[in-house]
Amino acid sequence: MSAKSTTRLSCIVLTAGVLLAACSAWMPDADTRLAEWRKGVWISDNGTYTIYTDTHYFVISYEGDSASANLYFGASQVRFCKRGVARKQVIRLRQTPGRDMQLFKDLPFRPDHTEEPLSIDTTLFKPGRCITKKGIIYDSITETTAEYILLTTCNGDKEKIFSNGVSIYMPAGGGEYYSYRIEEL
Repeated sequence: MSAKSTTRLSCIVLTAGVLLAACSAWMPDADTRLAEWRKGVWISDNGTYTIYTDTHYFVISYEGDSASANLYFGASQVRFCKRGVARKQVIRLRQTPGRDMQLFKDLPFRPDHTEEPLSIDTTLFKPGRCITKKGIIYDSITETTAEYILLTTCNGDKEKIFSNGVSIYMPAGGGEYYSYRIEEL
């Protein structure tokens, strides 16, 4: 092989290596990863079930016993973006020990029986903060890696969502609560 052919072959191999490295380093945007990692049926250590779709999430939670039940049922619209997750509750039923049942309903239906899409203000996402405006909660991305995305939620709480179907809820007051995706949608 001539020196010119060897040089040309070396350039081709080097160019291919650079292109492969660039492609393998490519990672989808945070909104795509967050939506993909979140979507599915989740169960937490205490038995709470949460179902995330591309545009909604539903929670069913029960703790205690019939004499002192702590019940929570909720349905919310969600919207994923590069800066976090916006969520707006449309139905909530909550019963805590010693309190009357709380009911909330704000259905976003149009006259043609379709749902009004969740409209958000992406400027309200602030890393390390959770902002609520007009009934919409803006959980902001605080940190993102190839393995997890860390969200700041209300009251200083944080949630770390992993690519492998595990999430950890970390209340500001301490502790860690694990959830596991048991089914992908």
